[in-house]
Amino acid sequence: MSIKSRTIKVNKDKSLSKIQYGKKDIWWFFQWLKVCVDLEGSSIEFNQANKNRQKSSTKHKIKITGWKEIDLKEIKSMKHHLKMSDKEMFNYLNKMFNKYIHLFGDFTIRYVKTPKDFIQDDNYFTVQIPLSKNRVEIDTELDKLKQIHKIPNIEKKRAISFYRPVKHKELNTLYQVWLRKNKDFKWQGSLKTLNNSEIARQVGYGGFRQVQLAYVSAKNLIVNLSKGIFPKNTL
Repeated sequence: MSIKSRTIKVNKDKSLSKIQYGKKDIWWFFQWLKVCVDLEGSSIEFNQANKNRQKSSTKHKIKITGWKEIDLKEIKSMKHHLKMSDKEMFNYLNKMFNKYIHLFGDFTIRYVKTPKDFIQDDNYFTVQIPLSKNRVEIDTELDKLKQIHKIPNIEKKRAISFYRPVKHKELNTLYQVWLRKNKDFKWQGSLKTLNNSEIARQVGYGGFRQVQLAYVSAKNLIVNLSKGIFPKNTL
């Protein structure tokens, strides 16, 4: 599966930005980032068996060292992902997409209508252009400004690049397993903590072993995400 460049409308004034990832790709990134942020400071436990079939466990403490371009404190301040309704999650994902889309694509000239539209990105410099200026004057003065203020030409580079293509179905299934292992879900008319066989029936797996493997993959995904790698579900 290859990721194709595509053009997406990013706001109501019909401006366009060329990005490398689809909207759903970026949504999944922020959905799992919310999980990771909510877990920061806690430990994720991994159970394993040695050659003598004796079980042991290891713990990975979640400490986010990547994604410095994103305001993680803002994400932390929002309702915990396990308590979000579908509508609240949708609103969160849309907000993050609109706010941070510039991190995932090629750099384009942005029209800033109000101060709140400014982005904190070293790949941009900000000027004010009088409406009376023509194109030739604008180009000439912009070149002079860059020389006077020693603004370098920086090679275009995406601030955030993914480890591999995003597989939506895979990430959705891992997320559904993660939720069901960590909160109560309806089963036979009542809310309860589901066992692996019950989770398998709800998410469409053939048996409980697939649920066990998926849960390990989800935990691996979170640990890697905390280190600035997405979406990698093996350690």
